[in-house]
Amino acid sequence: MADWDSHQSNVDIQKRLASAIRPFSHTTRWTGYCGGVDGTGDFPAISYADSFVYVSVAAGALYRSDPVSGLKELEQEASPLVEFTWLTSSHQQRQSALLASFEQLVGTSVDDVLQHSDYADLGSSSVEKRRINSLIIPPAYDAGNLGIQLRTTAELAVALKLIESAPKGTLVLTDGTMSLPLAGRSKQSLFFEHLRRYCCVRARERGVVFASLSKSSGLPTGIRIEDAAKAALGINEPEHWFVRVPTKQLDDWSLFPDDGPQVPPTGAVSYLVRLHRKSPVMRLDLDQQYWQSAIATGDVEKNEQKLFASLDYVSHDQRSYGYPYPIKAAHDRASLTEHERTVLRQQLVESAVQAGISRDAFRDPSQMTGHR
Repeated sequence: MADWDSHQSNVDIQKRLASAIRPFSHTTRWTGYCGGVDGTGDFPAISYADSFVYVSVAAGALYRSDPVSGLKELEQEASPLVEFTWLTSSHQQRQSALLASFEQLVGTSVDDVLQHSDYADLGSSSVEKRRINSLIIPPAYDAGNLGIQLRTTAELAVALKLIESAPKGTLVLTDGTMSLPLAGRSKQSLFFEHLRRYCCVRARERGVVFASLSKSSGLPTGIRIEDAAKAALGINEPEHWFVRVPTKQLDDWSLFPDDGPQVPPTGAVSYLVRLHRKSPVMRLDLDQQYWQSAIATGDVEKNEQKLFASLDYVSHDQRSYGYPYPIKAAHDRASLTEHERTVLRQQLVESAVQAGISRDAFRDPSQMTGHR
């Protein structure tokens, strides 16, 4: 704690941060494409005996710039994605069913993703992490962990479809970060970590810009960062500014002590950005290999200005001012209302009853998992 307090009170850190903040102009003209992705689900929807049924939903939306409407949506063949996953107390059944759902969502084999993702190369045991047995398979009742795995896999599956089909130069945004929770472990991993990095690989190969945007910076220094922006720009409520989160690897200094937050995540570069004075400071994560080849090469500031101009343009639609509308559109399509969840559960129960399962066998999943 003392190390953290002394680190944060370092005046030199604040001065460096203020000097690194860059403004960018409000962007009213831009030519390009932007896709947004978001997901949700019911984790779990129903349970009976030792069985749980999880429902995963994810959607994407692709837009191009338009001089009249600002953004014009392009039609897509497959959206949203919906997947039902039945899991029991049997590890063999659970592993088979969970991996089958992953493959159904992604459209390719789990092994193919493991072999062609660069996730394993980021750690110290690439051979071990490319094996299916390295994947963590939670118990059927572990709604928290299973929900994260299924929802994130569904979201990244939609992102991958956009990456594979969108025109070169398209900006594909997911809601969240590029976090790799188990990147530091030598033998265990989560499938969505491999899939996230597989999306990065395919995006580089296709010339697509793949990024994650979090509505929260997730940093304990948020107030100090805003103070630094005020000092740098001379405005009480500064907007249209960005700053790359410094790292000791790239900059020889950091916002955090060694035991602080893992920002940027392994294999990524992070920026903090404010798109509108009434919007929070958000965090944009980019694949580090993409950043090194497309942003850090040549005129870095010009490349950064171009990146944030595109983000700014898609974030000033009247329907979601200050936040990228393609993500908002995807969120609206993937969202499940409480009524829709109730109807879905009823339909699942009725189908099971017709198949011969007693209605009395079903229970409210929240009674066992603590989740609603």
